[in-house]
Amino acid sequence: MAGEAEPLPPADLLTARTPAAELTVLSSHPEAGVRAGVARHPNTPASVLGALTPEFPQEVLANPALPLLRLADPHLLRGWPDAAFHALLRRPDIPAWVRTHLIRHGRTELLIPLAQHAALSEAEVLTLARHAAWLVRARIAARPALPPDLLAALATDPDYGVRLAVASRPSLPEDVARTLREDPSRFVRQVLGQTREPAPPVDRPV
Repeated sequence: MAGEAEPLPPADLLTARTPAAELTVLSSHPEAGVRAGVARHPNTPASVLGALTPEFPQEVLANPALPLLRLADPHLLRGWPDAAFHALLRRPDIPAWVRTHLIRHGRTELLIPLAQHAALSEAEVLTLARHAAWLVRARIAARPALPPDLLAALATDPDYGVRLAVASRPSLPEDVARTLREDPSRFVRQVLGQTREPAPPVDRPV
């Protein structure tokens, strides 16, 4: 109708001076390009960044204000939804500070995929191998490369589900396999027998 203002195109909705309150409103804009621009904008509040992370994890991580927001609030991530962390966990380059937060404060549902992540450091693997939830320890036991001493410890885990994960590995040190051959769980012994060739007989002098 005559006299009505034409809607602004998405590119004109954001400027370097767009205030936080307006960015909060624009974070629900129907145009994905606008929402992505809000995720990158240095004036966007931390809580809004958390809400946008499930859709725009790369843009949020690249936000130039994120390091300052983290310094201003060391507990910034505690207000982010689980969906934000699931999006970050799908990235091969999940930042160390996000991993640290999850290990310290994350729920088991988030630690299970974290325990499988290729980016984990050796120290993080060892920490998660001692987690109270057996599903987390089992995911650690299934990782492709583990030191022999950690495998030996997991092979005597109190939960047979963790020992099953160890027994399912395609190769094991002989001392770990020997431990599992005597496992109290029949399922563990069966899985070990299905995944490993029997030990060759020892030649004895006649």
